[in-house]
Amino acid sequence: MRSIHPALLVSLCLPLIASDARAQELHPDSAPDTARAPTTTATDQPTAQPTDQAAEKKRVLHLASGQSIRVVSRYADGRWEYKGKGGWKALQPGSVVSVALESDLVKQWRARRAALDTRNCDDRAALAAWAARAGLMQEALTEIDAVLMLEPDNAAALELLERTWFFTVPSLQVEADALAAAEDELLRFGASQSPAGRELAAMQLARHPDRAKLKVRIASELRSSVVTRRSFAALAMRRVFPGEDIKPLMARAVLDASADVRKGCALALKAAAEPGLIVPIVRALDSRSLAVRVNAAEALGHMGYAAAVEPLMMRMAVAQSSGSGERLPHSHIFVGRQFAYIQDFDVEVAQFQAVADPQINVLIEGSVLDAAVSGEMVVSFAEESRAIQGSLSKLTNEKPGHTAAAWLAWWEKNGAKWRAEDLSRPKTGTTDAGKG
Repeated sequence: MRSIHPALLVSLCLPLIASDARAQELHPDSAPDTARAPTTTATDQPTAQPTDQAAEKKRVLHLASGQSIRVVSRYADGRWEYKGKGGWKALQPGSVVSVALESDLVKQWRARRAALDTRNCDDRAALAAWAARAGLMQEALTEIDAVLMLEPDNAAALELLERTWFFTVPSLQVEADALAAAEDELLRFGASQSPAGRELAAMQLARHPDRAKLKVRIASELRSSVVTRRSFAALAMRRVFPGEDIKPLMARAVLDASADVRKGCALALKAAAEPGLIVPIVRALDSRSLAVRVNAAEALGHMGYAAAVEPLMMRMAVAQSSGSGERLPHSHIFVGRQFAYIQDFDVEVAQFQAVADPQINVLIEGSVLDAAVSGEMVVSFAEESRAIQGSLSKLTNEKPGHTAAAWLAWWEKNGAKWRAEDLSRPKTGTTDAGKG
């Protein structure tokens, strides 16, 4: 997945400056009051003020439409001009409501980020909102991507994407005969984007005029041979059709070859808000396949249902007591040597001659051992245990240690709470990754 390059952002923004009406047409749901650069009197707002306006410098121009452009600009003949591919282009008088030097804004951005706890997703989302108001759209998108990687359902980040125009997304608001082509373009676009771009594409998918047709199309995308298309299809199911088409999502959450697709499908199962969905996944914890057991443990963590804590703990206890959760593969090994010797002679008489026929036998010296390879099983249990512990941390927000014994000790003290607690809804506010 790739992020949006700053040059692409500029090229996407420039067509919008022709008129406020054109900008509103491209993004009908934008909110100019929130996207526009705030006044410089507020203490939490960008405070850079342009100096030497006639000089050619990189500035952020905030337009009356609520959009921002980040370009080399100057003030001449009573209006602002920006430098494009074809030379200098003038903006209409009054179309620019505020201006700030890019270097000053970036300096403020870096200072704010240096003081930030990057593990706090809400604070990072707030920083992204500040950057978007300042016109630093690329920096804002970078923070939103980081937040969504840590907390895929972070409300502040999703709200910012909903209300702020970042770049043009392929639209489905087309004539009926052009809908199929527009749908293809939007699905390709979504599959190629970073987390923020995918969310914007999913928001556009939600405007599809034929939901039944769209569901069939997304279901087919979930079977695509291209990993990124399957991953985006999982997100589309989660955002547009939460709680629907559960069976293929459940299968993909455990059996898909891609970790991104498995996670996306598990998050779609979380969006269904139905704790009973853990039952088939819990059964997969007893699979003979190590990969299936590990995938199932990870899926339960992503799904977020607190009801999965107890079966995960039970699986950990069983796996630890047996060393692997299954009988070690046994075989027989012979260690020794063989000797050939003459045991006897058979004497035959033929035509007045005696012929001695020697009888050869074999002497075996050594031992036969019943052997089992335990090293492989130790590695298997360690991998499975790590997956279970990671999911338990997501579900409980606890970190008692990095061993199965530490978690089992924690369970002895806290198990009653998790058995008796209301487990009817997914846990929220947990992270899906470590420190960002």
